Amino acid sequence: MTFCRWYQEELGKVAMSRSPPHITKEELVRLMKWKLSRGKFRPRLVQLADSNSEEIVKTASEKGIQLALKDKVKDAINELVVLKGIGPATASGILAACVPEKCCFFADEVANAIPALATLKYDVKEYMLLNQSMVECALRLNKELLKGDENKNAEADWTPHKVELALWTHSIIEQSKPELLADITVTPKEGSAKSKRRRLE
Repeated sequence: MTFCRWYQEELGKVAMSRSPPHITKEELVRLMKWKLSRGKFRPRLVQLADSNSEEIVKTASEKGIQLALKDKVKDAINELVVLKGIGPATASGILAACVPEKCCFFADEVANAIPALATLKYDVKEYMLLNQSMVECALRLNKELLKGDENKNAEADWTPHKVELALWTHSIIEQSKPELLADITVTPKEGSAKSKRRRLE
């Protein structure tokens, strides 16, 4: 199974099936490899993630997931960054997999769509701005879905993580296969970072 499929389809499901929900050290290391496969690969971060004990990974992830479920996302991130090698971006990866209805992943391509995040420091404050934008966008999209459709499929609901994935996918296609977006009208300046920012304001 590829890193991407494992992350999107398996990690959260398995972690949330545990009592209480948590991830393991092995899953943390694999998550780090998944994250680095999407950007600059830094082996040192994998080594640092692997240097955490099984117990501290279990405890930190358990607390982080529980806090996120209670809408205390900032506190959840702060619980997770106590782990070696884990910053807000990787911490958000844990939460987006396990609590996608509350949290998105802190991806560069998505952050570029947020006007307030012109330059990134990858800190908790920036993540909260990004996540709030995804939460608000998901709410707007779900409101549109509800119009005139009382029998809508609940599984089709937008979440912050789904909005983040949509933006990330658009950005990747725009960079690698822009011709695929030729027939899609988004704003006057099609597909640009500026137009994406406008849509999220």
